[in-house]
Amino acid sequence: MKALKKYMRRERRRYPRHSICTDVDFFVWDTLTRRPRTDKVGGCLTAVSVKGACLQTSHIQMGSHHLFLDNDPGGRTVVMIEVPSSSGEPPWKIQARIISYDKHSERRKYPFDIRLQFENPTPAEIKNIEQLIKSNSSPKSEEK
Repeated sequence: MKALKKYMRRERRRYPRHSICTDVDFFVWDTLTRRPRTDKVGGCLTAVSVKGACLQTSHIQMGSHHLFLDNDPGGRTVVMIEVPSSSGEPPWKIQARIISYDKHSERRKYPFDIRLQFENPTPAEIKNIEQLIKSNSSPKSEEK
């Protein structure tokens, strides 16, 4: 029975998620005008893989833009995430599309979990994501 439970709970994704917690800034980006549509706000990037991540935040209303109600699945507006560099260089950016979200009723610093899919990451952005995962992964999560 334990073997069956272990089999059913194993990671079956092609690109497994890694449990990390990195403070980031993000804003809504207009891909046509190549300009930000909102001011930067803070959040925490968790459950990161090469294809996407979970963004925890307490800001869903950013100026006049609502992250969920004004979400454009066509791809004109995306979320631009600024991830701080570990080597002291300027932060690197990556675009992501909102897939879904959850709101948690318990009191937490970030009550919203926003699931993101990275939009057409370049090889350099993929390398940065892999470095982020490698530098923030705990030895315990690598054993599983």
